[in-house]
Parts: sequence; structure tokens; C-alpha cells
Amino acid sequence: MIGRPIHPIRSNVLLLAGGVLSLVVAGCGSRKPAEAKAANAGSNGAAVVVEPAGLGDIVKTVEVTGALVALQDVTVGARLAGKVGSVIVREGDTVSAGQVVAIMDTRDYKAQVDAAQAALESAVTRKAQAQAQVEQAANLVKQAETNLDLAERSTSAGLEAARAALTSAEQALAVLRQGARAQEREQAEQQVRAARAALTRAASDLKRMEELAKDQAISPNQLDQVRAAHESAEAAYRSAQETLSLVKEGARKEDIRRGELAVDQARAGLKKAEADRDTLKVRKADVANARAGLRSAQAGVEAADQAVRQARASVVLATNNLAGAQVRSPISGYVAARLAEPGQQIGAGAPILRIVAPGSVYLQASLSESQYADVRLGQPVTVTVDALPDLTLSGRVTRLLPVASAAARSFTVRIDLARGDPRLRPQMFARGKIVVGERRSVTLVNKDAVLFGDDDAQGVVFVVESSKAVERKVRIGYINTSKVEILAGVRPGDRVIVSGQNALQDGDPVTVQDGTAPRTEEQ
Repeated sequence: MIGRPIHPIRSNVLLLAGGVLSLVVAGCGSRKPAEAKAANAGSNGAAVVVEPAGLGDIVKTVEVTGALVALQDVTVGARLAGKVGSVIVREGDTVSAGQVVAIMDTRDYKAQVDAAQAALESAVTRKAQAQAQVEQAANLVKQAETNLDLAERSTSAGLEAARAALTSAEQALAVLRQGARAQEREQAEQQVRAARAALTRAASDLKRMEELAKDQAISPNQLDQVRAAHESAEAAYRSAQETLSLVKEGARKEDIRRGELAVDQARAGLKKAEADRDTLKVRKADVANARAGLRSAQAGVEAADQAVRQARASVVLATNNLAGAQVRSPISGYVAARLAEPGQQIGAGAPILRIVAPGSVYLQASLSESQYADVRLGQPVTVTVDALPDLTLSGRVTRLLPVASAAARSFTVRIDLARGDPRLRPQMFARGKIVVGERRSVTLVNKDAVLFGDDDAQGVVFVVESSKAVERKVRIGYINTSKVEILAGVRPGDRVIVSGQNALQDGDPVTVQDGTAPRTEEQ
């Protein structure tokens, strides 16, 4: 805001000047007409310039200063540490989003890609081997389960046959010792039939086991057990036949002795069959071990699969690093700074170029405490840049920080520009006029006509009435660089003194000179 002059202390200086002027005029000879007119004006009153008050529109503005800031101001650099291969652009060059602006030395990155690819191929091979081990372990589980099933059936059949043989031998011996009766003969015949059935079953098992042995599906030990069971069943059958024969023929001492031997043999066979049950524990242990081996092989496949995924991720990472060796601009703009040169060794993330988008430039200005209450979001702003005097931009207030600076007692206001200009650069000094109010068809006077006091809302003007200066106290509204809104005290059409009023008193005679008061540019 332009400084306002303090109301001067009125004095009689003007009268003294008039007396001196009269003496000068008396001492001079003939004068030109203009000089005579001035002398006559001096004798009739102070010379003043007037301008009528009028109706018009006025806006109230708040002037702020600050610096241009780029919203899109980015620094681009290398993803990883390395040597700069080439920097394609220089300060001031324009770039497009996605354009390659620098290239790092790619030899190390290519070696990393090759190493990651080799590691991936090795991991895939290990996974295939682990899957083959799973198939092999699954076959071992199946074979162990088959062996267990056969062992359980053969052991059960052998026990049954051994028990039957012992029972038959003991009964035959009892018959021999007691002599035969009709019921005993029938019983001996039943035993023969039972022994024959057991022998038939044992023979069937032996035949099946021999076929499995040919295919190596069972161990020789299992085949021996089945053969022993068959032999035991065969012995039991012969023993039953002999018992039946003895029953029919009658017992002899030799027969009784053979019967006792048959009982002993049958008992030995039963003990052997019971002992064969321990092999089931071995077969069950085989199954448990085979299943544990399968679980271990499956875990190996999972570990190998995890290694494959990790190796693929390493390939992707190495490939991305190789692609990242080409440094691209994320925005369209111009190169504000070149921060690295070819051959320079830089660290990860180290800057190479600073790129600014001129279309994203805005004004960040400071707002005093007295101005803060008048500023609102969305208010229009006229922006000028000292470095570009021919450029005038329009904008709007888009952000007003509600916290004042503790040091400067000022607030920060952001002003977005309606359009950019390629000549704008961040940190340029700029000025803004924020339109905070507007009034239409109000009484306006020239700003030079107002004598301001200590209160900005009050002032004094002089109007010319009947060749005299009449003092008017006025109430002031909006003020700009050239006009003042008068709320009360002056009406449109009043002849307001705009020059020569500083030494006037109310009622002083005045002479209106031709011409108008100096005019300043209106807002």
C-alpha cells in the first residue's frame, strides 16, 4: 500500500508568500499576460487543481511477494551404485516423461543377470531330482506295505496250520492210547478233512508266494515261511491220515511212539509259527521308514521349489537392475541442473539430473497478520515477475496455511497460476495482487485529494464552493493506487481539490487553475 501523508499543520505561510509576491510584482516592469494572471490569482486566493468526484467501481487488493516454486521438481538418479556411462542432456534441455536422460555402465548388471539365470537353471535341475526322489520313495512305501500285508497273511495262515497240526497230533495220540470208538473214528475222519483243507489253503498260499518271489515282490525269508507253513500243513494232513488208520487198525507201541513224536513235532511247528510273528514288527518298521523317507523327499521338493522361486526373483531383480541402468525422466520439463558426469562413480540413489516441469510452477508468498483476515481461498490474483517485466499472469489463492511464522509473524499463501510460461523458473522473485473485495457504482475521488489521518477510515478533503475551499470530513472505504472510495462526506459531482490543498484552511479563497491533477494507473 502506498504511504499516506500526514495532515499538515496549517499556518499563515501562504499569506506571507502573497505579500512577498506583491513586492516583487511592484518592483517589476511590464509583464507577460501569463505572469499577470498568476499575480492576479495570488491576490484572489491559493491556486488549486480540482477534479470532480464520480461514480465507479473499485477493488481492494492485498499485495504480497514471494518466490516461484515448482510442484513437479524432481531429482533423478541411479537405482544402484555404479559408474555413470553417459549423460545425454544438459542444463536447459527439454525432456519428455519416460525419456532416457542418462545411462549407467551396464557390464556389472549384465554379469548379475547371467549369474542369476545360471542359478535358476541349477535350482530347476535340483527340483527335478527331488521330484524323482519322491517317486522312488513312493514306490518303496508301496513295496513295504505289500510286504507287510503278505507277512501278516502268511503268518496268520502258518499259526492256524500249526495249531491245527498240534491239535490233530494230540488227538491222534489220545486215540492211540485210549483205543478207537465209533465216535473217535468219526472224529479222526473229520480231522483228516480239516487237515486236508488246511493243506489245500497252504498249497494255494505257497503257489501265490512263489509267483511273487519270481517278480521279487517278496523276500526269500517270507517265501521260506510260507513253505514251512505248507510243510506243516502237509505233515498235519499225513498225521491225521495216520491217526485215522490207527483208529481203524488199532494202536501199537510203535504207533503210540510215532504219535508222541508227531505231537512234539507239531508243538515245535507252533513255536516256529509264533516266532515268525516277530517278522511283522520288522515289516511294520520297514513301512514306517519308507513313509518317513517319502515325507523327507516331499520336503525336499518343497525346498527345491522355494529355491526355484527365489532364483526366479533374483533373475527379475537383476533384469530390473539392468533396465534401471537407463535413467528415465519421470516428468516432462526442462533440465534445471546436471549433477553428475560420465565416468563418475556414484552411490545408490545419488542424483544425476534435476528436472522441473514449468507448467507446475506456483507462487508461494508471505502474508502479514493485518492482511490475513481479508484473504480467502479462490480469490483472483494478478502475478508479475521482476525478471520478466513484460509478463502478467492470472491466478487464484489455492492454499492458506493457518499457522503463522514465529519469526516473521507472517502466513504462507499459495497461488496457482492459470497458465504456465516456459520462461518461468523456480525461485524467481514475484509479486501478487490479491483481489479481496470489489464494490460497484460507489463515490470515488482521486487519492491525491484525501488528507489521511491516524485512522485509516477517516480523512479530510477540500471542495470548491463559490471560489472558496470548504473542508469536508469523509469516511473512507476501499483504497487502491489511484482512487479512494468515499462512504460519506462527498457526493458525485463535487469539485474536489486534488492539488494545492495542503496549506488550506476551511473557507480560504482559492483560484482554480486549468489542467487536472496528476493521475496514476488505476487498478
